[in-house]
Amino acid sequence: MRAEADLIKAVALTLQHAITTSEQFQGSNPALRKFADREIKKNRSRLLKLGKRVPENIPPVRQLAIAPDNEQSYVRAMLRNHARLLELIEHGSGLPLSADIKRTMEALSSNANAERTFLYTMEKS
Repeated sequence: MRAEADLIKAVALTLQHAITTSEQFQGSNPALRKFADREIKKNRSRLLKLGKRVPENIPPVRQLAIAPDNEQSYVRAMLRNHARLLELIEHGSGLPLSADIKRTMEALSSNANAERTFLYTMEKS
């Protein structure tokens, strides 16, 4: 990544992946269902905000290579997604970012860390 637009595209694709993973999740655990529903809603909102900053459309992820077929695979997929998101944000922090994108990335990072704590708890149960 060399520019703010590259970071935005990479983060947006990672958020799209989280949306698709959560949409395909069919588990019955109420806490995970609630988490998946929140992921869809929050990430769609974030995508709209990020999409305003790049000239081209960010294509949706329509199908996953490995769909979450149970609660454990969903938790693992979301842990990988959040790790990737945090990695991108950390790498992007070395780029010259506008103030609003920097704030957005900081908020995403904080949120992803909090969600990972929940996911680790679910993974152990």
